[in-house]
Amino acid sequence: MKTLAKLLEATGIACVMIGLLHGIMTGTLWVELYAGIIGVVVFLAGRGLERLHGRKKDVPPLPHGDLKT
Repeated sequence: MKTLAKLLEATGIACVMIGLLHGIMTGTLWVELYAGIIGVVVFLAGRGLERLHGRKKDVPPLPHGDLKT
């Protein structure tokens, strides 16, 4: 599950970068806008999936007095 989340995050970043490069090369902003929005949505889906996976571990936090240095 964590691998899928990281893959979604990487795909979202790649989509934003491809949209940015396409907008710079062709001068059309619509494709850049759509690719940016889609990239952000995909990235946030991956981030949400990663956070959801992190919450399921149920690891109790250390008390403040037991911090190892």
